[in-house]
Amino acid sequence: MKVIMIYGSANDIPFMEPARVYLKESEVTYEETILSAHRNLSELIDYLAKLEESGEKAVILAIAGLAAALPGVVVMKTSLPVIGVPVPGGPLNGIDALLSISQLPGGVPATTVGLHSKAPMNAAMAAHRIIQLAQA
Repeated sequence: MKVIMIYGSANDIPFMEPARVYLKESEVTYEETILSAHRNLSELIDYLAKLEESGEKAVILAIAGLAAALPGVVVMKTSLPVIGVPVPGGPLNGIDALLSISQLPGGVPATTVGLHSKAPMNAAMAAHRIIQLAQA
């Protein structure tokens, strides 16, 4: 099992450095990709379809700011656990991203972490715990 970090924008990569550090130190396999729900929707859907077809087990961190459509799209296109990571920025400093993820409607089971500098590490730790539980 591994963690897959999907970024809505390359600009979000530096924000997730604490997650990469945690995953490396904990020897958790991870991969990263940039696929926007707004700019690359068809590529995102294709990526998730191939992931589903592969049967590979993973926990997905969907990292997005502003409207933060990415976590909702990802969770609707995969059966894997999805943790939304809101990115601070924009005129509302990330509040819009946090609300976009935490207020997804019923039947859209994405979880989220808080909106602060430790959120990336919390997301990585939560993903690691899900992986440990699945391997137990």
